[in-house]
Amino acid sequence: MIKKFNDFIVENINESDFNYCFNKFMDIYKNKIVPKIGEVVEYRNFMLSDVLSKTEESDFHLLRNQLKEYRNGFYDSIKDLYGFSKSFSKLACSNRNPDSDFEEIQKVLNRGGFTLDVIGKLFNSVVSVFLSQNFHQFISSGLDDQNGYVDLYLYKLNEKLDLNTTVWLGGGGWGDSLRDNPDEEFMIKYAYGYHKTPYGKLFLEQIQMSKEEFVETAYQYLKDYLKEYVNPLIYRDIKKMTKLVSGYEISIGKHTSDFKLNIDDYITIDDDRFFISYLEMCQDFNKETDHKYENTANPDWFKETILSNMNVISNLNVQDTGEELIFNE
Repeated sequence: MIKKFNDFIVENINESDFNYCFNKFMDIYKNKIVPKIGEVVEYRNFMLSDVLSKTEESDFHLLRNQLKEYRNGFYDSIKDLYGFSKSFSKLACSNRNPDSDFEEIQKVLNRGGFTLDVIGKLFNSVVSVFLSQNFHQFISSGLDDQNGYVDLYLYKLNEKLDLNTTVWLGGGGWGDSLRDNPDEEFMIKYAYGYHKTPYGKLFLEQIQMSKEEFVETAYQYLKDYLKEYVNPLIYRDIKKMTKLVSGYEISIGKHTSDFKLNIDDYITIDDDRFFISYLEMCQDFNKETDHKYENTANPDWFKETILSNMNVISNLNVQDTGEELIFNE
């Protein structure tokens, strides 16, 4: 007599009852199905009709459905985790230990009966074939966009149980796209300290990027951002300023559209911070324009123009030395 799932599930599962279900399922598979048709790699309806007796087939389908219910229970247990709801970015800003957090989450799941042994059997390759759902499909049905703790748990679970699935930390798409298409997200993650914190380092490890490469790419993006977005705004404001000073736009030695400051000349980078020398930038500009606008184009004007147009690094701490802006985490 096969016990029904609902006969022994109220809130938590009983591990011995689960093992009964799993072992009975595997017994029929190994001793009744495999000897006749070999290992099954894809389950199709009615494929067992000529392999099992009516009673065996009925029992096997009942066991299969019970294992499906166990999986659904595990799914719900992950989604309903209480007290584990921070985004991955917030975790990456902290010094929390990913291994310790995984153990804490697993302790909660253990209390519900979902031990690592049970979970491993739930995602046994044979079970996955007959449920037509592997671990990747399981997490892609809504678990991969929950929060940072769930990402971390599934990532570590995949490692521990060798489930051969890519679980993206920070949500699906961020890891691979960040490496292939670097954008301002690099600066945001730099500002969060991904190259320093345990969660951040785990993220970089997943996308196979060293701390040095991450920092170098972040700063290169910063330079590109300054050239593409901030410089044009500086020149736009310079043109406005020339009109205010002279009543009309006049040449400033070279025409304003031709006059450029090489942003690389004013940025200094070290391991965990960068400097923008706004005073030197101001001095070079006024030198090129014969000091016609120095009353307006003063160091404070350059500093405020740079800061007001650099939202991409708004998460960084800024220090003003009177000559340089120093940005760090």
